[in-house]
Amino acid sequence: MISDKDPDLGLWGCVVIGVLLIGVFLAVVFAYVCTEYLLDRFDARRRVLVGEGWPLLTLLGANFTSFIILWLSALVFVLASGAELYYQATIICLCAQAVWLSQHLWFYYRDHLRLRYE
Repeated sequence: MISDKDPDLGLWGCVVIGVLLIGVFLAVVFAYVCTEYLLDRFDARRRVLVGEGWPLLTLLGANFTSFIILWLSALVFVLASGAELYYQATIICLCAQAVWLSQHLWFYYRDHLRLRYE
């Protein structure tokens, strides 16, 4: 039985916070790598620059696919750990992917307008 006065409980809390911070950092890195790989495979940057096909759908599709891969990976880790942190894992995955989605939407907005006016 663990009591509130257990000195190891404070150490355990620091370990959990440290693992959570490392997990968030790794989620952002994994989201970046996965998204950039998909954008390279779909040739999205060139499509935006030359106006070929549906580049916005390609950007959104690559980011959505990356989110699904990241989310499923996080759910596997949460399930394997036995913790009930599914909601928190989903929020972390959404925030990590939102960073790269905003960057790609800005790239699309900036270069799509340049193509239209030149």
